[in-house]
Amino acid sequence: TFALADAGAYLPPAGIRLDGVAMNGRLAGNEITIESLRATSGPGSLTATAVITLDQWRVAHYRGTVTGERFQTVNVPELQMLATPKLTFEGTPAKVAVRGQLLVPELLVTAAGTGGPSQASPDVILEGAPPPVETQFPLALDIRVGVTLGDRVIVKAAGIDAQLGGNVNLAILGPDAVTSTGAIRVIKGYYSTYGVKLEIVRGRVFYAGGPINRPTLDFLALRTEGDVKAGVTVSGTPDQPVVKLYSEPAMPDTEILSYIVLGRPLSGSQGETSLLMQAAGALLSAGQSVTLQDQLKQRVGIDVLDVSAAKGTSYGGYRKIDVTPGDAASTAATAGIGETMVTVGKYLTPDLYLSYGRSLFSERNQVVLRYRLTKRLEIETQAGSELGADITYRIDFD
Repeated sequence: TFALADAGAYLPPAGIRLDGVAMNGRLAGNEITIESLRATSGPGSLTATAVITLDQWRVAHYRGTVTGERFQTVNVPELQMLATPKLTFEGTPAKVAVRGQLLVPELLVTAAGTGGPSQASPDVILEGAPPPVETQFPLALDIRVGVTLGDRVIVKAAGIDAQLGGNVNLAILGPDAVTSTGAIRVIKGYYSTYGVKLEIVRGRVFYAGGPINRPTLDFLALRTEGDVKAGVTVSGTPDQPVVKLYSEPAMPDTEILSYIVLGRPLSGSQGETSLLMQAAGALLSAGQSVTLQDQLKQRVGIDVLDVSAAKGTSYGGYRKIDVTPGDAASTAATAGIGETMVTVGKYLTPDLYLSYGRSLFSERNQVVLRYRLTKRLEIETQAGSELGADITYRIDFD
């Protein structure tokens, strides 16, 4: 027989400390029997048993159980989780199978900082870099576990503050082969953007047996002002969401957006229209955002109204100037000011364009006057926080 008493350990990746670790077992023939293994973490505890079969003192087969009650499994700033597992496992050095249920009585997910460097997509191939080496997971997985969310599961991230519930059946056959069935719902919650808090009156995420990162979304978030309810619906999948405006009673999209952001009908002033343009770009799907922005421009009688981040100049200090009206605002928006600008522009004649841009976060401003001399030749002058002039000659290639 063998025993371990009053041991402990700290697991940095999970941010948890195991206390009161105790184990009792025995060795008989070619079998090691762990009669009990117990540990505490946070407010809860975990208990396990196992039988390990040896072949020439090498592990040939194993089986066991894991049970617990409110065991602290993760405790890092962006994620804290308690778990109540009831699992069985069996396997060999080449394969492991897990069955059972996992209750998550408490879970808190908070937004991680967004100021760090962005990570490239795994699909990006860097020029000159060696080809990636495909690695195979050393252990075949067959994990089928039902996960149930308890009554204290909270998410506070990306403008969402919500309590979640529901259950999901996970099937894990490998690190990149995780599928699921079931549904997660929003019990109560809010979505905040542009200083506006929208109540999530319907929030459901459906899993129908596909990859766990591609569920079907069904959300409705509303702002209520008197007898008017205005908000957005979200459908589709997380990587391709479809966001549309919604209201009770029905009204034009420009009015819906005004109620969402301003809490009142649209007055038509350029100041509030600029804010609504920015909100439309952030809230809505691409196609609907462009349509709504066009409607807002018509309301204030201008040709261009744009909110965009500056991207600097190209090589040699010159910027590419597109002579098509649809891209007129991009010239002012990228006039060397490294921050977000609101730009309004008007074609005084078919060949003469005037725009004014102002930074959202400083006192910088920019006035741009552009004149098309010929079909291929343009001259542009800029005044304001930065001065400059450009002459552009356009050559088209088939």
